[in-house]
Amino acid sequence: MMQGQIISDLKRWKNAITQGMVAAMLNKDPEYHPGDIRNLILFMVLSVALWVAFDHFVLSPQSEALRASQQAKEEATIEAVQTGNLPERPRSDVVREAKRITFENPHASGSINLTGGRIDDLLLKDYFRTVGREENVVVLSPAGTPYPRYGEFGWVAQDQNIKVPDSKSQWSVVGNDELSPESPVTLRWSNGQGLVFEKTISLDEYYGFTIDQNVQNNSGRSVTLYPFALVTEHGLPEEYFNRWIIHEGPIGYLGEELYERKYKNLEERPREQISAEQGWIGITEKYWLTALVPGQRETTNFRFAYTPPPTPIAKERYQTDMLGAQRVILPGEQAGATTHFFAGAKKVKLLEEYEQKWNVPHFDLAVDFGIFYFLTRPFFWCLNLFYGWVGNFGIAIIMFTVVLRIAVFPLANTSYRSFAKLRQVSPQMYELREKYKDDKAKLQQELVKLYQEEKVNPMAGCLPILVQIPIFFALFKVLSNTIEMRHAPFFGHIQDLSVPDPTSLFNLFGLIPWDPPSFLMIGIWPCLMLITMIFQRAMSPPPQDKTQAMIINVMPYLMCFILAGFASGLVIYWTFSNLLAVIQQYVIMRSMNVPVHFFGIGREEAEEKLEEAVKEGPAVHPQAKMIEDEVEDALFSKPGDNDAPPTEEGAPKKVSKPKPKKKKKK
Repeated sequence: MMQGQIISDLKRWKNAITQGMVAAMLNKDPEYHPGDIRNLILFMVLSVALWVAFDHFVLSPQSEALRASQQAKEEATIEAVQTGNLPERPRSDVVREAKRITFENPHASGSINLTGGRIDDLLLKDYFRTVGREENVVVLSPAGTPYPRYGEFGWVAQDQNIKVPDSKSQWSVVGNDELSPESPVTLRWSNGQGLVFEKTISLDEYYGFTIDQNVQNNSGRSVTLYPFALVTEHGLPEEYFNRWIIHEGPIGYLGEELYERKYKNLEERPREQISAEQGWIGITEKYWLTALVPGQRETTNFRFAYTPPPTPIAKERYQTDMLGAQRVILPGEQAGATTHFFAGAKKVKLLEEYEQKWNVPHFDLAVDFGIFYFLTRPFFWCLNLFYGWVGNFGIAIIMFTVVLRIAVFPLANTSYRSFAKLRQVSPQMYELREKYKDDKAKLQQELVKLYQEEKVNPMAGCLPILVQIPIFFALFKVLSNTIEMRHAPFFGHIQDLSVPDPTSLFNLFGLIPWDPPSFLMIGIWPCLMLITMIFQRAMSPPPQDKTQAMIINVMPYLMCFILAGFASGLVIYWTFSNLLAVIQQYVIMRSMNVPVHFFGIGREEAEEKLEEAVKEGPAVHPQAKMIEDEVEDALFSKPGDNDAPPTEEGAPKKVSKPKPKKKKKK
């Protein structure tokens, strides 16, 4: 009320001042009072001030309110076409009750609900929920089922008095009533005000729909409509993994940027709108995608939306939708909009084909390849190439492991030679520990000198491990996220390379009739990986720190426990990679006449004494000291410092302390 009173006063004052200015300007009496000039100036100043205030407090808010109201009406209309929360019933009962038209192709089947014209029933013929292949995977389900997800397409009217089809509109079928790749179907609905709405739905050989919407205006006046499409999901999906390694939830590539919104992010930010001239938007699971692709090169408003449950027993609603540019339809004319709809498996090659077919950018990014995209894509291509040759992804993983070991062979060769040299100097290391067991600083200094004299680099052994870290995570992404690995068998008990080994050491791999808890599911392949890691530890040089020695002794068992819960294909890769590394290191050590003792049998006395000395003596870190010296040389040495004449053979090099920096004069 106060704002209305202010606006009324501003209008009244504006009119009064305007009338006063006109009267003053029309006054032709030459003998007017000198104060009239001052009053005229005052009137002019006040008029300008009031005009600015009127524009700011009246015109601008009205304009903003009009725009906000229009946007709110558009969004409200999109929200209104959705069905509210219904009691959950079996999916088969809900599908059977509604009047529908069916569709089928070689890879998918389902139906379209004529009430609302929704595509809300789709299952995949080639994919099953379990390796037993008993029940097909369901991607779309109607409202009222336990896990609803559907796609809907329609129009938003600028004039709210114009009726547009909604979720309760009964569409009629024109002509063909069965959708197939060879036969599209046409649905029609009239609003009773002269507007006739039609949808022509086409289906290709896989999971792609094309929805051509058309509106014929026979109303005798022009109308303004906006085409929209949405994908809605009630509650979280049935196969919700909720793991950091994969993205599940709303997703879109809009403009030049990939948007990934987790379910909990939508709850924190219920509405997010992005305008772009190209892109796609949808909701993704680990292996399945439901996405909308509008006509490209047209400004479209894409939106991520979240609606909390209206009642305690209802489900929240997650939605991605898009609103196209306005269509002004004159009397007797018509307008249309085309939208592509994908609902199916996220096969990389298939997504790339749709990317070309629909002219949409980066549709393949629906598969979460992660930050190591530059590694995961080549790894995926290589694995699929090998699979095409041998027909088994397990064998393809082994072949891929061999290729990787060949690629890092030079680096690993240098590392293993350094390991062998460290074992060769074990007697000297033991002597130094006995000699300087009470002088930690001197012991570390002498060990560094020994490494320099024997040209041993303890840090060289870390390089292969550092290289394998991104390789490990990239391969983990490929094996965990790509549908090509899902339900891919190997040999024996491994029937799905994308899930952990199903056996357990704690029931003797199935001999004891007992199902251990999940954290005790340490299968055959994790145990084989543990054996290869123990072999590697036996061939590694003894550490110079008791804490480091304890970590190295525990690490194989810890890695076995952790990786037991990872995809079995990843454990197979790690096992064969370790096995090839053990073979390579064994050959190098034997060529350098360094004895190898896998189980401690026949170990040299010097090695055993050195381990005891490490446990009892001071903890030293010669590797860290060597790194520190190299950093100091790189930062503070001057040109020519390393050009000293060669020293006598066996004489230690003189290491000078870094010179302090000179202070700048003020």
